[in-house]
Amino acid sequence: MNWRILTIINRERAIIAGGFIALVCGALWPWYQLPPEALEAFAASLFWTNVGRLGAALLAIALLLFVLIRGISRVPRIPFWGALIATLLFPYLVVTWSPTINFLATAYYHQEMRVSEHVEENFPEVQAQWKQRISLEESLPIKSIFHFHIPDSRFFQTSSWHRIFLDGFGYNNQFLSFIGRGWGFTVIGIVTCLTGFYLGLNRWQLQAFSQDIKRIIPGAGLLLGCLVLSLVSVNIVNHQLDTQFAKGEYSQVVAKSKTLASWYPPLKGDEEFLKRLAEAGFYANEPNPALINFTKGTERYRLGDYIQAEGYFQKALTLQPDLFLARGYLATTFLHEGADYFNSPNLPESFHGNNNPNLPNSPFYLFSPNNPSTINHRKPSRTAEIFANALQIFPDNLEALYNLMLIEVANAQFSRSANLAKKIIEIQQYFQQPNLGILGQAYLHIAWADYQNGDLKQAWRRYRQSIDTRSWNDESVEAGK
Repeated sequence: MNWRILTIINRERAIIAGGFIALVCGALWPWYQLPPEALEAFAASLFWTNVGRLGAALLAIALLLFVLIRGISRVPRIPFWGALIATLLFPYLVVTWSPTINFLATAYYHQEMRVSEHVEENFPEVQAQWKQRISLEESLPIKSIFHFHIPDSRFFQTSSWHRIFLDGFGYNNQFLSFIGRGWGFTVIGIVTCLTGFYLGLNRWQLQAFSQDIKRIIPGAGLLLGCLVLSLVSVNIVNHQLDTQFAKGEYSQVVAKSKTLASWYPPLKGDEEFLKRLAEAGFYANEPNPALINFTKGTERYRLGDYIQAEGYFQKALTLQPDLFLARGYLATTFLHEGADYFNSPNLPESFHGNNNPNLPNSPFYLFSPNNPSTINHRKPSRTAEIFANALQIFPDNLEALYNLMLIEVANAQFSRSANLAKKIIEIQQYFQQPNLGILGQAYLHIAWADYQNGDLKQAWRRYRQSIDTRSWNDESVEAGK
């Protein structure tokens, strides 16, 4: 009986069974994930990423039918090679043809980096008397998702070709930080199945593999060459548009820019491209009011006039709601305004010409956040309102949530701070690898709320979660026991 079982479950069947299970997991798990509230605010959808899950399910069903009906040795291998190439091109397809998803992934990646840096630099103050001395960091806008930008001819040196893979095809940290398990399981499943197919051919394994590779390389090479050529061509045409704009050929710039943006959608998220299109349209008597307001907003933002910048960005979004770069700029403007408002107290004008409160010889150094004796010259209530405005524009913005979490504690609103901390913990689940420092601070703020509510035992458990990752899944803590 045992011998019969071993003849049925041999090495090839075991490997293909593992590939089948991986494909099923690829159909069940998401291929890409981002916070849903942010997706709704930016009118973005992950619908097309679910096509990959459907493909994994169909591939698993086809595998099962072929193995049961025709046997391992007669399963067509070329369709599985094609499915592998299509799966590996998934980052390129999303980065290129879903610019809003690309923008959100880039924004969240940079938000986590800045929040993590703030946690690391201010950890002692956050742990102790941070309410009296801590300063908020100024946010930075996402200016472009046109990552594969060729600035000059040095790109064509072999040392720069890795950018084709990282920036052109989307295999960078910004995109892969939110890749789902389904995509990884599908790649593993297809490779495992192909391995089982070749092992089932016994002594003809190497010969069959060589023949398949010879059949695949021409088509795959042609496809790869066309994609690389299209990426390089976009940059060439973009540089030509700069030349035509300098010559005053504004109508041609407008027409070619619209065509180029439809051909390569990431340009819709490039500030320089949009500014050139707005200026060319204005000079060619073909004005785009949304882009003109966006351009004015970026200029006011650089000058530090955030109130005027907010107005221009709001007008741009009203005229063109899908202008995601303007939405991102508007949220960053609120973040910048809130940080400045919290860090700088209201000071009178100095007659001595020294108005910088951070310098020790300034007459206003007494009010500076850098002065150790400074205690309560912050304005947390108004700052909280500003950050709340940022969250209305960009829901689940990690920087806004983190800053607001700090501000609510400074305003003695510990329950609100704990709710924001829980939201940060929830958002971190969408990252492929959650940030330990950010999660630690979130659990610490929840512990402070429990302490203020008089639940010392629960506060201690929460504090353990802020310093010990092994206690994150402690059910007694989550249940409040």
